[in-house]
Amino acid sequence: MKRATMVQPSSTFVNINKKNLWVSLAIAVLSLCFVPINVSAAVRRHPPQQHHLSRKPSPKLRFGRNGEFKILQVADMHYADGKTTPCEDVLPSQVDGCSDLNTTAFIHRMIEAEKPNFIIFTGDNIYGFDSKDSAKSMDAAFAPAIAARIPWAAVLGNHDQEGTLSREGVMKHIVGLNHTLSQFNPSELHVIDGFGNYNLEVGGVEGSGFVNKSILNLYFLDSGDYSTVPAIPGYGWIKPSQQLWFQRTSAKLRV
Repeated sequence: MKRATMVQPSSTFVNINKKNLWVSLAIAVLSLCFVPINVSAAVRRHPPQQHHLSRKPSPKLRFGRNGEFKILQVADMHYADGKTTPCEDVLPSQVDGCSDLNTTAFIHRMIEAEKPNFIIFTGDNIYGFDSKDSAKSMDAAFAPAIAARIPWAAVLGNHDQEGTLSREGVMKHIVGLNHTLSQFNPSELHVIDGFGNYNLEVGGVEGSGFVNKSILNLYFLDSGDYSTVPAIPGYGWIKPSQQLWFQRTSAKLRV
């Protein structure tokens, strides 16, 4: 049985000089495997049409008066059923009593120590095969961020949809949780591959000349789960429809 893995989030400072008015940061699940456009287009020329979930207005992310915006990144929690899911890759002396709850406690400590402005969960948030209820597993996995009332966002890995919810269902559940800025997909597009493609803008310091400017732009992309092309085994990749959305959004923000 696949067991929960202890995570090691990284805390990142982003300090922007006033001369640097535009920075983009692309975040994708796992590795971003770009393949020639003609390969993907030959398999699926028209990505499936998707609907979008309406959301309440989100709080504006912005730099603090100290010129910093701190991001806490949490990857590969592989959360399952909490106390009953044992840890793996630990010393024999640490096996007894080690479970998903250790991951929860660790993230709580990281949040308290780092006091981030924003938390990003970058995929494999749960391990679907070990989870009896994907929705409950996600609620527990994201609980530290929700309890801290800190804005957070998430993208999907290749294991998140392997439980009781489809990939679409997993992203819909995430979007409905408290304090999340996660989005189902770009509201202006009706056709795009994957679920959880969106961008978030970080504004300048309140009271400064950059208060209404996008100083930092965060891109979230769904790199899929597994390849759907028989000739290409392994994991999925970013599709042309996502690349096009990224290019158009990036160009629009430069104006």
